[in-house]
Amino acid sequence: MKIKTDFVTNSSSSSFVVIGSHIEAENIPIEKFQKIKAKIQVTTEEILEDPYEYIDPLLRGTDLEYSQGCEYGDGLMIGIPYTSMGEDETLRQFRQRVKEGIKECIGVDVEPGHIEECWMDG
Repeated sequence: MKIKTDFVTNSSSSSFVVIGSHIEAENIPIEKFQKIKAKIQVTTEEILEDPYEYIDPLLRGTDLEYSQGCEYGDGLMIGIPYTSMGEDETLRQFRQRVKEGIKECIGVDVEPGHIEECWMDG
């Protein structure tokens, strides 16, 4: 039997289930984008114009995943899927790891919680 540990999607529905937080891209300090500017050849003005477009390269190489647009508006849902929780890691430790990852990568101090979003392709 094969067990899928990633997000399961098909043509009719999608899910995003993580320990994380809702964050508006405008709340991410511009300094956090500095490390990707040279790599993707983008100006500060372009980042400020549409910061959501640059979230993927900002999170690349981390355990953090994101989804944009949710019941809370156009903000981001950023977190780490439960499937990345270590076997010997407690939920408190996992939440702390998520908090530290978001703080380090995004520069926003949050108290992560359970996020579950589902939507239907229509």
